[in-house]
Amino acid sequence: MKSNLNQYITLAIFAVLLLFSACKKTEFMPDAVGEEIPAPTYPSLLEGLPDNTGLFKAMWQKAEMDNVLATEQAQAKLTFLVPGNNAMETAGYTAAKIQRLTKDSLQNILRYHVLNGAISSDQLSTIGRDLTFFTLLKHPKFLDGEPRDGTLVRTVPYFYRQQLSVEQGNLIIDGKKLKIGSELAVAQGHVFVIEQMLKAPSQQMYDFLVKDGRFSLYLKAMELNNIEYANDFMMNMFPGFGLPVRFMLDWNYYFEGTFHYSAERPRNVIHCTLFAPTDAAFNRMGIYTEADLRALNGRIETPWYYETNQLTPVDSLLKYQYIGGARLETGYNEDYSMVTVDVQTDRFLNNSTIFSQMLDNKKLAGFKNIYHRFYHSGKHIQVGHMKSKEQPVNIIEENINTIQGPVHVVDRIIVPDDFSMWHKKK
Repeated sequence: MKSNLNQYITLAIFAVLLLFSACKKTEFMPDAVGEEIPAPTYPSLLEGLPDNTGLFKAMWQKAEMDNVLATEQAQAKLTFLVPGNNAMETAGYTAAKIQRLTKDSLQNILRYHVLNGAISSDQLSTIGRDLTFFTLLKHPKFLDGEPRDGTLVRTVPYFYRQQLSVEQGNLIIDGKKLKIGSELAVAQGHVFVIEQMLKAPSQQMYDFLVKDGRFSLYLKAMELNNIEYANDFMMNMFPGFGLPVRFMLDWNYYFEGTFHYSAERPRNVIHCTLFAPTDAAFNRMGIYTEADLRALNGRIETPWYYETNQLTPVDSLLKYQYIGGARLETGYNEDYSMVTVDVQTDRFLNNSTIFSQMLDNKKLAGFKNIYHRFYHSGKHIQVGHMKSKEQPVNIIEENINTIQGPVHVVDRIIVPDDFSMWHKKK
């Protein structure tokens, strides 16, 4: 009996093994039909570029950019903005000049023409709004602040940005329309052949206002307000305001003996968009001189310290002239002197740099904390605000690019509803 049982068990195991070997996946797969389709292959950047980009190729090779990408971006997909020969020559980059320039200087030019992430015109058209890309060009000293939940957690190197979109077959870069000569896929991403050399912004927003000459009253207004708030800071440990003059510079605007650079709270660039009012815009409000600005601020008694979101009268007039800003954080140095730093909130969620192609209510519908409204009238884009009943003001010059972001020059001030020339905060 035991012998028969062992036989049954052996037969059962053998049957299971036969069944398992018979049920191989290959028997359920049909035979291959036709030839195997190879994966698509793309040329390298220099192999794929058309004939009208010879100067760019020469610059790329002289700069040894293939080595740069192999070291810094070996696994990344990139977008290459390649100026054609005519664009290079118009910008002064002849074959002879390229050979005279150093490798480092050429790398700086080319790094600004390479973006992190590959994108095509079809993809940009489908998205329907601009996308922000970081270039490979890093500023030698400026830093970006990286906040988390409104608190500065660290600083990171400042890489120059570009904002891209496509409209009617044209590539829009930082508000400037460029014709696409051609585009193609390459092994490490995508190429746009364009008709213009690109130039990284070289000045800060504050520096532009100073050098231009049309904004003396706006600069004086910010200076006077800064003095008011600095006095307040001596009394108020937790100020509730953010100074425009501070976030138009890469460093914290400080007064001797009060604010200091701190390794724990390092200076950083705050990104914003400015609708810069000219002196003529102030004149329309009856403000012609520094004395007029002082008189306006003097029409209320200066408080011992400003409460949360309380502003000077002049700042109450100018508070809708920009998008973006920062919150102030305070702390102490080792010598117990107070230190303050501007912290930009939501670095990636709130795009506070708005170029002209995005000055459109529909395109900005999904953006947080943007209360400006835009209209198109003739040659001008007009800008108003949800809390202003005044007629929208005209943008008379667009897309002046700076380290902090774009400046759009306006002909009037966006006057808030709660402001009058005899304004007093409740």
